[in-house]
Amino acid sequence: MASQVVLIVLYGDGQSGRESRGVCSSQIGILLALRQNTTAGRGKRGNHRGFDDGASDVSSNQDYIGPRLYKQPAARSNRSIILNAVEYCVFPGVVNREAKQRVLEEITRSESKNFLVLFRDGGLTFRALYSFNPEKEEIIKMYGTGPKMVNDTMFEKFFKYNSGGKCFSQVHTKHLTVTIDAFTIHAGLWQGKKQSLPNKKDMTLVI
Repeated sequence: MASQVVLIVLYGDGQSGRESRGVCSSQIGILLALRQNTTAGRGKRGNHRGFDDGASDVSSNQDYIGPRLYKQPAARSNRSIILNAVEYCVFPGVVNREAKQRVLEEITRSESKNFLVLFRDGGLTFRALYSFNPEKEEIIKMYGTGPKMVNDTMFEKFFKYNSGGKCFSQVHTKHLTVTIDAFTIHAGLWQGKKQSLPNKKDMTLVI
């Protein structure tokens, strides 16, 4: 607690010998200045101890509303790749023109983003066109000869199409991904059901 300064000046009137108390104007100014400085200093010390501009509250409570730094990538589509493959590689020659046109129409009408070509074997002979839904892991036949649906246990080989070289190359993997453009299935799946001959015991003898 700062002390107040009181300045008392004693002076005599020179005649009556009495002493009077008084404060001159210059001394009053000094007194007021001292008191103001003392009060200001006490206020600064108090503010320093309890200083809080609220900046930390604003930064912690206010949500960031600026542009997102991360953008989720769009789903990959091989539509253009399969169109290129069908046009220049899958159906060579004039004899396959009708089949090629049919497959191109199926792809154009479909809303699917991913397609797969089924080959008969390593010779890459076309058998069927499938739509592929990566999220549901559904492979459904759209056109051609082959199983109506394909699951993971049926795959034998996988292939990827090179648009520049206009050819397919084998991909050595065990599972289907969105980077695959064609596949083959196990040879046993192509074998038709054997027709069983009737039992001779059940045959009626005709004379």
